[in-house]
Amino acid sequence: MEIKPLVSVNVRTYNSGRTLRGTLESVKKQSYKNIEIIISDGYSKDNTISIAKEFDAKIGYADKLGDARYQAYVNSKGKYVFSVDSDQVLDAKLIETCVHECEVNKYNALIIAEKSFLRKGTLLEKILQYDKWIINQTHDSDAVFGTACPRFFKRDLLEDVKWPKELSIFDDTVLYAQLISKGAKVKYISDQFITHNEVTSWIVFAKKFFRYGKGYIGALKVKPMTIAAHSLPRRSYFSKLAFSKPHYFLGLMVLYSVKVSAATLGALSAILSGVFSKNKNAN
Repeated sequence: MEIKPLVSVNVRTYNSGRTLRGTLESVKKQSYKNIEIIISDGYSKDNTISIAKEFDAKIGYADKLGDARYQAYVNSKGKYVFSVDSDQVLDAKLIETCVHECEVNKYNALIIAEKSFLRKGTLLEKILQYDKWIINQTHDSDAVFGTACPRFFKRDLLEDVKWPKELSIFDDTVLYAQLISKGAKVKYISDQFITHNEVTSWIVFAKKFFRYGKGYIGALKVKPMTIAAHSLPRRSYFSKLAFSKPHYFLGLMVLYSVKVSAATLGALSAILSGVFSKNKNAN
């Protein structure tokens, strides 16, 4: 009987009770069964942990995203590590497909096509859905100037990297750039999908990027060129596909403007907070 390698599904959570059950159910329903679930939680105050325990997950705690990614990796025992967000749902044969690509075709990192649920049918959801559709059509996965990053890794590929532990944004981008420099063999998987539960409100969307912006300066210090390039509008926005629906193209520009504005305010907030803290300590 063939022994199939263990896959560690690593999920970073924080107050994820609304979506986590759907994520973990999609993991349990995979056609590939040799799976363990690793949760790295940011000290949730809702029912996130109780849901995770229902699925026999191994649970750890970490504040920042980069720290959570590293902690989950350390706690993983699998030959393969699969980084999944707590608001995502996996197609049923996704892990089986990923293992096949790595075992048979010898890839050691995989980028996976993503799409969005339309829960309320808001304009924001439709724009985010269009954004992901364009990325999937163009396969824009360049480590510096592209958009998509790997989620599925052969574990030994990660052994010698310098983990972006302190980062709360762009940790996956920094990790990807290192893997490319190590000669990682990467493939874009587009016949199986990860589906997102997107935010439906522009206010919630702006708050999300305000929070990300607080960690922007720290990420910029780690990998300046890569982070600066990823801060520009996506290259795929200027492809022929993006212009195929002009009203959605305008929506993409609005989306980017909201991201930049909110993240800039977040970065300024973090800078001013640091200045006030230094002045207080000096006094």
